Amino acid sequence: MLNGKFFTAIVLSAGSSQRMGYNKMLLKIGSKTVFERTLEAFENCDVIDEIIVAAPRDSIEIYGEIVREKGYTKVVGIVQGGDTRQGSVKNALDKISPDCDYIAVHDGARPLIKEESIELVAQAAIDFGGAVASALSVDTLKSVNEQGMIMGTIDREATVQVRTPQIFKKEILLRAHEEALSEGFIGTDECMLVERCGFPIKTVITGRDNVKLTYPEDVLYMTEVLRARGAL
Repeated sequence: MLNGKFFTAIVLSAGSSQRMGYNKMLLKIGSKTVFERTLEAFENCDVIDEIIVAAPRDSIEIYGEIVREKGYTKVVGIVQGGDTRQGSVKNALDKISPDCDYIAVHDGARPLIKEESIELVAQAAIDFGGAVASALSVDTLKSVNEQGMIMGTIDREATVQVRTPQIFKKEILLRAHEEALSEGFIGTDECMLVERCGFPIKTVITGRDNVKLTYPEDVLYMTEVLRARGAL
């Protein structure tokens, strides 16, 4: 707990992994799978009180076996993922503890997340109602039209790269999901749903290494980061 608040983590591990060609959560980086590395960060983080995993239907059993074998005591449920990210989160929301005060949603494919980063975002969520792990933008950003032609330059200083965890007061996230469902709106992340309801969200700069495993070459980067941490 943090400041006496109960935090539930929803770990989204139900993606199709189309770009990888196989279930990337079960890929080993060094001695551990991506799934294990992500879960361990939340299992070992003092702020987190319970974990709910959203999984593909055909992986629920194997995820459960890993949880039992590794002794992840904070994992209280593994739910079937939905057709969309939003659907997966909704299925997990139905299983959260009645004691929950704040909900952290994290991409399971971000195994480099640090415990201290989770704690920083959690504290900001308490202070502002909602907060998200972020990284500074370092590239020049351009807006383009449907044909891919540059239409203008976006002020890099006014942008951040939004990542996860994204942590919100329970009532805020539940309302955001309810409104999106009633209006038939599908968002790409939780921030997008909460923004529509007019709630403020604090960005927390947590570094650039919290990347999402999307392409095969990302494994090389993650391996080097873990080697530098002495965590392979």
